[in-house]
Amino acid sequence: MKYTVKKCITLILSLFLASVLTFTAFQIIPGDSALNALGMDATEEQLKAYREHFGLNDSLPTRYINWLKGALKGDFGYSSQYQMQIKVSTLIKDRLTVTLWLAGLSFLLIVVVSIPLGILSARKKDSILDSFITLVTQVFMSVPSFFLAMILTLVFGILLKWFTPGNYTPLDENFGNFLRFMIFPAIAIAIPKIAMMVKFLRSALLKEMQLDYVRTAKSKGMTNIRILFQHVLKNALIPVITFLAMLLADILAGTILVEQVFNLPGLGRLLVASIANRDYAVVQAIILYIVSVVIIINFLVDLIYQWIDPRLRSN
Repeated sequence: MKYTVKKCITLILSLFLASVLTFTAFQIIPGDSALNALGMDATEEQLKAYREHFGLNDSLPTRYINWLKGALKGDFGYSSQYQMQIKVSTLIKDRLTVTLWLAGLSFLLIVVVSIPLGILSARKKDSILDSFITLVTQVFMSVPSFFLAMILTLVFGILLKWFTPGNYTPLDENFGNFLRFMIFPAIAIAIPKIAMMVKFLRSALLKEMQLDYVRTAKSKGMTNIRILFQHVLKNALIPVITFLAMLLADILAGTILVEQVFNLPGLGRLLVASIANRDYAVVQAIILYIVSVVIIINFLVDLIYQWIDPRLRSN
């Protein structure tokens, strides 16, 4: 209980600090928010009214408190890119579904493919199969996701015509077509991560298999497979979970280039467009989302540690 309370306090403080840094960073950027929103043709009266309406004349602490109150309710103000007609929360909500589906499919592929391959590679250490898996993972680890996205688009989109490049189908229109299109960007994101995960899991398992308790279990007549699945795999879970959490945070925060290649209307494309249009309210909200995702995932990993290893509860 003490461990959980301590981690919850750390989570709250981390999120608070992240919000302060995110807000402050965009307040010191040169430029006039009112001018960016209304355009160069705005009159002085319009600019004054805008600043008054959105509290831009208030002190920095007051603006932060008002912004934080809105953020806690999911209200980040209005986007200047659309003449103040669309809320930032609406823009993000429309695109968050795409990004979450893409991240979820990618993570599912990573877990389903990498864990069996990592176990197989460790079991067949120094065999031809192990050498082949190691070679393939080394190659794919060095290939960036956006390049794989281009290759997948060329091979499966243009040559084999399994999908139409750029022809994204929304989830609420046709789930089958949506899933068929989304699987390819998910594969592009997952392949390098699968390669890293296989190598990491293999190393973790081989390290555990060299410990004394494994030799003791063998001396008692236990088979290698039983030792692997009953003891070694469980003990190797903590570093593996850490790595998986890092991969998940990276996926949720870094799908920008792949979304661009596949023309997906996710948060990545929205972030690029908002930066290009100096739509700071949207950029601010997305950055806060990215930072919060990383912090919350690390918090959840710490709780999983406690569940797997009860010794942490005494810390």
